[in-house]
Amino acid sequence: MKYLGLEISKLRAEMGMSQKELANNICTQSTISRIEGGEVYPAIDTLLKIALKLQVPIEYFIEMLFNKNVLESERLIKEIEFHLKEHNYKKIVSIIEKNKMDTDNIWLNFYLKYLLDIAHYYLKVITAEECINSLKDILNFSNQTTIQFRFLHIKISNSIANIYAQNGEIPKSLYYYNKILKEHFHKNYSDHKIYETLITVLFNKCNILYELQDYDAALETANQGIQKSKETSFFFLVGQFLYYKGQCLEKTNAPLTEIKEVYKQALFFFEFLELPFYIRAIKQNKKQYLD
Repeated sequence: MKYLGLEISKLRAEMGMSQKELANNICTQSTISRIEGGEVYPAIDTLLKIALKLQVPIEYFIEMLFNKNVLESERLIKEIEFHLKEHNYKKIVSIIEKNKMDTDNIWLNFYLKYLLDIAHYYLKVITAEECINSLKDILNFSNQTTIQFRFLHIKISNSIANIYAQNGEIPKSLYYYNKILKEHFHKNYSDHKIYETLITVLFNKCNILYELQDYDAALETANQGIQKSKETSFFFLVGQFLYYKGQCLEKTNAPLTEIKEVYKQALFFFEFLELPFYIRAIKQNKKQYLD
């Protein structure tokens, strides 16, 4: 009850929802308070409605009532994601193999299998085809409610698109990027974490279109990325979008003043976010536009 209550409280806070808002059409606010305080078990129909409102699979909450290792699982996820950002795939494999994937957490098993496949691909343990087929199996043969938790299905589809792109299968790559964006880009999600993933998908698509020399389409995608970054306050890629926008404007012979303004904005975000690699790159490669 304690862990379940803490998790409901955490998810509710992440969505910017009050106890009163969560309780609306479900139960009383005092009941939500008691559930979050670990004082009572919610009835199964109440728990289902809470899960729907918080956009998590009911299995996730039910598991918390029986699995004492939920907090340990959260620690494991954070540790893996740290090494994922560092592209330390050997460490990821070591962590997953140490945990042996024998957890009762169904979603966590899918998550670990996904990351193990990705790590093995980048370490050249498996081929691109083997990795893609394994990732597709996770998407196609998993419980869809479970696989959608934390938008894992979108992350897997994005990884499939990336691997296709890295191996020159551009049409297949664009198919997956476009599929993700078509299904999710224009929806309003209360959990804004999904927009971080969608912005990453937009950036990957923009990169592919630029490499294909489809500058008009790349420019449109860069503008979408900039706009979505502003709307959601996820600015982690806005400098890179602006950089691509500037390059597209160069290729399409846009006015010099417009190109200069875009590159100056890109430099501002690189400096604001303290990205030395990109600061050096823009100052070296585009210095004629930064006067």
